[in-house]
Amino acid sequence: MNQLINFFWTIICFAPVLTYWFKAFDVRWLITAIAVSVAALIIPAKKLQLSYRSKFYEALGVRFIRRFVQNGDLANRRSRAKDPKYKHIRNRGQAQAYKHTIAMYERFHLLCLVFFFLTAILAVFNGYYLLAALVIIGNVIYNILPILLQQYNKTRLLNISK
Repeated sequence: MNQLINFFWTIICFAPVLTYWFKAFDVRWLITAIAVSVAALIIPAKKLQLSYRSKFYEALGVRFIRRFVQNGDLANRRSRAKDPKYKHIRNRGQAQAYKHTIAMYERFHLLCLVFFFLTAILAVFNGYYLLAALVIIGNVIYNILPILLQQYNKTRLLNISK
């Protein structure tokens, strides 16, 4: 179920990005966009963390978003229907491993966020206004919301370990 959810969002949100690059293919700009996106990964995660308070993220609607994502409420509910004792994180060791998973997802979505953003700018400059709008919408859904969700999860884990 989790991989199906992941696949769905990836296909939907990457479609306008790929469409733009197939229509307006320019190797120099593509390499530049990729390089800038990769360079963004040097920004320390602490500099990107918006808050260390769970309530901040809840006010942004992260709990609603959590329903529809990989390892989210709907996927976990389905897993619990098969196994009533199912828990995504069962002990401190898994919580520690999950911190690394959060960091990986956060970095991946940061890279994609910058790449989508640069793609949207190039799409506007090249007159692909509808594609630019679709890339921006995809960027919010596929990158900004997951980054907020990962920051929320990180905050929750930090509060548990206190």
